[in-house]
Parts: sequence; structure tokens; C-alpha cells
Amino acid sequence: MKRSLLIILLLTTGIVSCDTESPYSGYSVFFTCDAAFHPFNQINSFGQFVTVRRKNSTSYEVTDAMGNTEIRQLTEQEARQQFYYGLGGLIIGTPSLEDGTIKAYDLACPNCDMARHRLTINNLGFAMCNNCAAKFDLNSGGIPIEGKSRTMWRYRVFTTGTFVTVQN
Repeated sequence: MKRSLLIILLLTTGIVSCDTESPYSGYSVFFTCDAAFHPFNQINSFGQFVTVRRKNSTSYEVTDAMGNTEIRQLTEQEARQQFYYGLGGLIIGTPSLEDGTIKAYDLACPNCDMARHRLTINNLGFAMCNNCAAKFDLNSGGIPIEGKSRTMWRYRVFTTGTFVTVQN
């Protein structure tokens, strides 16, 4: 009898946990930056986001919401840390309609789920996919506001002083 109850409990728990989808992406990500310095200082302001994507093995590209792009060379220490940028890159910023903490999303469209279908962001806190026409509100947790799609993939963000680490 106890064994039957245990089996039923385990099956029920498994069914419930399968129905709940995690908001966090399973793609590998590990990235750190100092939010005290440009261009990363923008992520401390409500409604401001930057994108980060790998350029090559020794550099990455940072673009702010105004479209200004900068190529950053990895330092020796950063190169040893082996940064990972998720599927399509990262969107990092502080949503204006949430609790004021820095959030990180994958730059790839969650609907298309391909690295080459990256989202573009604007200075109003919206991300758009040029492939499927989905539009997302970065200030409200990356929810889709146009087109049929799931919520944007998120990554965990940890802050220590001015340093921001994105990882899963």
C-alpha cells in the first residue's frame, strides 16, 4: 500500500513538473562585465538595454539601444574564463516595469530558436525578430506583444558591487 502511494505521488509530481516551463534557457552562458564603465553603465538605467554577442575567439560586440556598436577585445583573464554567449548572444538591462534588478535575455528569437535569427532592440525597450515578426517587451519580462511566440529565454544575473555576471 505504501509503495502504491509512493508511486502515485511520484507520477503526480512528475506530471505537474512537466507542465511548468522554466523561464531560463538551457543554452550555455557565462559573461561578466563592469557596469561602472561605458557601454555597460547603461544597463543600470531603467529601460536601457545593451546586446552582447561573440565576434570571434578574442573579441565580442556590444551594441546599445541607440545602435552604437563597439568591438571589445577579451583581456587575458576574460579569455581564460571562456565566455559563453547563449544561443544568439545576450540582451542585458534593467526593465522599467519590474523590480529594478538587471535582467538578461537571449538575443536569439525564442520562436525561431536559431542563432542566426537574432532580435533587434530599440531605445523604447522592445525587441523584434525580422524573421517571424514577433515583438517582445523587455520592460515586462520579455513577453511577446506581437506575433505568436513564447516569452524570451532568460539567464540568471548576479551582481557584486559594479560587476554583473550572467550565467545559467
